[in-house]
Amino acid sequence: MSLVQSAARGTRWTTLSMLMVTITQLIRLVVLGRILGPEAFGLLAMMLVVTGFAELLGQMGLSEAIIQQPDPSQIELSSLYWLNISLGGLLYIVLILASPLITILYSAPELERFLPWVALTFLISPWGVQFKALLQKQLNFKPLAIIEMLAAISGALLAIVLAWQGYGVWSLIWGALAQSTVTALSLVLVGWHRQMLPGFCFNIRAVKPYLSFGLHLMGSNMLNYFNSRIDQVLVGVLLGPQALGYYSMAFNLVLQPVSIINSVLTQIAFPVLTRVRSDKLRLKRGYFKMLDLLTSINAPVLIGIAAVAPLLIPVVLGNQWLPIILLIQILALFSLVRSTGNAGGSLILACGRADIAFYWNLMLFAFVPLAIVAGAKLGGLQGVAWTLLGLQTVLLFAWYYFVVKKLLGNSFSGFIGSMLPSLLFAVPMAAVVAGVGFCFDTVLLLSTLPAALQLAVQILLGGVVYSGLYFFFRQKFVKQQLKLFLNR
Repeated sequence: MSLVQSAARGTRWTTLSMLMVTITQLIRLVVLGRILGPEAFGLLAMMLVVTGFAELLGQMGLSEAIIQQPDPSQIELSSLYWLNISLGGLLYIVLILASPLITILYSAPELERFLPWVALTFLISPWGVQFKALLQKQLNFKPLAIIEMLAAISGALLAIVLAWQGYGVWSLIWGALAQSTVTALSLVLVGWHRQMLPGFCFNIRAVKPYLSFGLHLMGSNMLNYFNSRIDQVLVGVLLGPQALGYYSMAFNLVLQPVSIINSVLTQIAFPVLTRVRSDKLRLKRGYFKMLDLLTSINAPVLIGIAAVAPLLIPVVLGNQWLPIILLIQILALFSLVRSTGNAGGSLILACGRADIAFYWNLMLFAFVPLAIVAGAKLGGLQGVAWTLLGLQTVLLFAWYYFVVKKLLGNSFSGFIGSMLPSLLFAVPMAAVVAGVGFCFDTVLLLSTLPAALQLAVQILLGGVVYSGLYFFFRQKFVKQQLKLFLNR
C-alpha cells in the first residue's frame, strides 16, 4: 500500500472516530452541564490543569521520538516502555505530596479530597502510550479509531449515570478515569495481539538517543501547555471556581470540536510529513494542504458557533449558562486563529526540530501570563478572552516569520492563501445566520417558533450557504479530496 493510500485509509478511520467522539463529548458536556452547574466544572478544570501538566512531564516526548526515529530496536522499545511506567508512578507520588499546596493555591479545600483520585490516571495511561505511538508510526489508525470511540462512549455513559444519581464532581472524575482505563487496556490488548509487547529488560544507553529529541519536545510541550492553560489557572486563582466553571464550559464548547478535528489530521500528518521531509517541495505542499483542510473545517464550525451562540446556549445548556454567550463568541474566534498552529506542530516534529518549538514556547512564556493577568484585572472573563484573541492574531504572523519561513523558505502567499478561501466563505455564512436570527427576534410570527427549531434553521441554512460557496468556487479541490478519501 502506497503512502498516499495509507494516509487516505487512516483519514477515513480517524474521521469516523472524530465524528463519534465529538458527538459523544458534546452530549456528555451538555447533559453534565445541565445537571451539575458551573462550580463542578470549575473544580474539575482546576484538577485537569494540574494533571495535564504532570502528564506531559511524565511522557517526556518519548512517543513522538519513537515515531520520528526510523527503526527502533526491541531493546530500545522495551527500555522506553518501562521508563514510561516508572515515570507514571513517580508522578502519582509527587502529585499526592503536592495536593495540599495546590489546594492553597486555588483556595479550594475540596481539591485535596479529589486530586488523589484524579491522579490515578498516571498509574493507568502509561501502559498503553507506546502501543499508540507504534500504531501511528505504521499509519495503522483503524484500531486507534475503534479504541478512541469505545473509550469516549464508556467514559461519557459512566459520568452521566453517576451525575444523574447525584454524585456531583465525582461523576466527572470517575468518567475521566473510566475513559483512561478503557483506552490503556484496549491498547495493551492490541499490542499483545500484534506482538508489540516489551521484554522484561531495561538499558539506559538504549533510551539516550530518544531522550535528546524527547527532552526538547517535553520542554516545548510543557511550555506550550503552560501558555495554553495559564488562562485557566489565573481565572481560577483570581476569579474563583464559579468563574472558572463558566470559562471552562465556554472553552470546551469551542475547543472540543476543534481539538478532535485537528487531532484527526495531525496524528496522520506527523508520520506522513516525516517520510517526505527530505523533499522540500513535497513537505511544503503537504503542510499547506493540511493547513487548508484544517481551516476548511474549523472556520465554518467556529464562526458558526459564534453566530448561533445567543440561541445555542439557552437551548442546549439552559439559562444558568447565559453569562457565557459573549465569552463563547470571542473564544471561538481565538480558537480559529490558534488552530493554525496544529499544522505547524506536525511540521516541526517531522523535521526533527523540537528545539524550534521549545524556543517559540519559551518566548511566549515570557509575556503571555502578564497579558492574561492584565486582561482579567481590566475586564474579568471577557477581558481575558479579548486579550487572548488579540495576542493570538499577532502571533499568527510571528509564527510564519520565525517558524514556517525558517523551515520552508519564503512562502507567505502560500501560508495565507491556504487559509483565506475558507475564511471568505465563512463570513457570508455568518451573515446569513445572524440575519435569520434577527428575523426570529423581530418578526412576530417567527418569534413564536420554538427556540430549538429556530436554532436548527440557523444551523441548516449556515451549512447550506458555506457548502454551496465552497463547492462552487473549489470544485476541483473538493473532488480531489473526495477521490483521495474514498481511495479511488
